[in-house]
Amino acid sequence: MERCRIALVGCGEIARKQHARALSAVAGDTGFTLVATADPEGGLPGFVGKHYADHRALLEAEPDVAAVSVASPTGTHFAVARDSLNAGRHVLLEKPPTTTLGELTELQRIAEERKVVLVTSFHARHNMAVEEARRILAGRTPDNILVEWREDFERWHGGQSWPWRPGGFGVFDPGINALSVLCHVLPDAGFRVEKARFRIPAGAATPSAVWMCLAWDGGAGDVQFEWRRGGEDIWNITLRSAAANHGADTLLIRGVRSLLRGGEVICSGEEDREYEGVYRSFRRSIAQGHSEVSLREMQMIEDAMFIAEVERSEQPF
Repeated sequence: MERCRIALVGCGEIARKQHARALSAVAGDTGFTLVATADPEGGLPGFVGKHYADHRALLEAEPDVAAVSVASPTGTHFAVARDSLNAGRHVLLEKPPTTTLGELTELQRIAEERKVVLVTSFHARHNMAVEEARRILAGRTPDNILVEWREDFERWHGGQSWPWRPGGFGVFDPGINALSVLCHVLPDAGFRVEKARFRIPAGAATPSAVWMCLAWDGGAGDVQFEWRRGGEDIWNITLRSAAANHGADTLLIRGVRSLLRGGEVICSGEEDREYEGVYRSFRRSIAQGHSEVSLREMQMIEDAMFIAEVERSEQPF
């Protein structure tokens, strides 16, 4: 497959730790060559290609760039992606893909109109344990699901304030990873948010903790997201099926990279190669001329925000 020239917009923490590494020769061949970056705050350490302070300047000066990866703060995604698509470039969106579902559907429309590829990047899907759970559950849906997604805020967002601002998503920023795994493992489940509760710290516009009750045809489940200070990260999804057709079964996707069935580990241990998987999938989509846009995660988040009971803490996070 011919290598594709790509630009990276956004050179912050996630770009440095994940995107730049995945696009480097050391990580393995993803089918891309990183040729330019854009960020008003500065470029990637050690990157010798061209850097621009503004994505529009990059698009104008680099006509040979075929694809743009958008890893800037979520609130900027729509404008960067819109301009890139209208310039005839394929676009990969870091999660969360946009601030609203309406922005995402508009980008989808532009991509179709311009005949370019748009891909929503949900990196947690790119794990063997997730794929194996999808294979096992093909053609059936669990009766009950429990999602427990708890992270140390300082480990992943130390010193950052944007997650707490309007449009910053709060704990939904990591939580959308769990929703993306659910939507990938259960592609035909019509998830509905029936109830939701948020805890919002003093001075913040977004939640530090979320509880949601999900329902679908034949089942229901609880989703719990929490940002903490300290402690181990917990990324667990339990999927239980009753004895009706296929026999009683319990799957646990633990830490994203391990899968347990009936308490026994059946898939485990590969190193973190999620972003390499993201870029290889993006490259295949470009080769096939086929966009891959998932709307269900954003729909669940917007539904929860609309119906949530909100507890406002008197204490800052």
